Amino acid sequence: MHVPGLAHPLISWRKLREKGYTEFGEGDYISINKVTKVVFEAVFDGNLFKIPETLHLAHITYDFSHQALGHLAPSTMDKSLQLYSDANILARPTNYICPSCVESKMTRFPRTSPSKKDRKKLDLVHSDLSGPFPVPSYGNSLYFITLIDDATRVAWVQFTKQKSETTKIVKDFVAEMELQHHKTPAAFRTDNGGEYVTKELKGFFASKGIIHEFSPLYSPESNGVAERLNRTIGESLRAMLESAPTYDKKLWAEAVLTSVYIKN
Repeated sequence: MHVPGLAHPLISWRKLREKGYTEFGEGDYISINKVTKVVFEAVFDGNLFKIPETLHLAHITYDFSHQALGHLAPSTMDKSLQLYSDANILARPTNYICPSCVESKMTRFPRTSPSKKDRKKLDLVHSDLSGPFPVPSYGNSLYFITLIDDATRVAWVQFTKQKSETTKIVKDFVAEMELQHHKTPAAFRTDNGGEYVTKELKGFFASKGIIHEFSPLYSPESNGVAERLNRTIGESLRAMLESAPTYDKKLWAEAVLTSVYIKN
């Protein structure tokens, strides 16, 4: 029986044994079995073995969905929920505030964005490199490079151990677009970072007829599409790691992949 009001949850091993249950213990875990079926498990907390309790509706909450979707803005959450007929079970609580978002998404006022031209897919690709991160990922990467199609805003992300691999990543991206989408990107827009200003990359672009546009020095907003994606990734990354049960900085690459996947 489950008695929530009981001050001390108790399990009678004598009663369980009389009912035909068996016990299997290893390390800090004990499982109670009926023939081959595990009925419940208990975990040692340093003093006693305790049975973790789980509610069937534990994950059907607005806050859980907000975290599972990479800490989406509430306004975007509301738009997404309109796609589901049973979205009423995830109605946003009144005055909902996510502490992780508050800590991770504080910003200053933006500059006015230039007017967007009517472009087609792969007419212009924005790219930027972020890093190095304080700790390497589990794949030993320290940087990530984003590539964003201006027309569709679809994004790709690649991880690298050092900046010098940027040229190879760009070449691989162009080759993938040519093979999978039968179109060579017409132009790339990047900042003046040394990883993009190389003879090898300049020669590659020239051989493909690709125009390389540079944003003005000390003006990251001029490369706004790439910078805005970096901000979105950074906010989602920090919020996901900060709200995780176990804070593990080495999971930053997994959080970046999750953020870009959700965005796309």
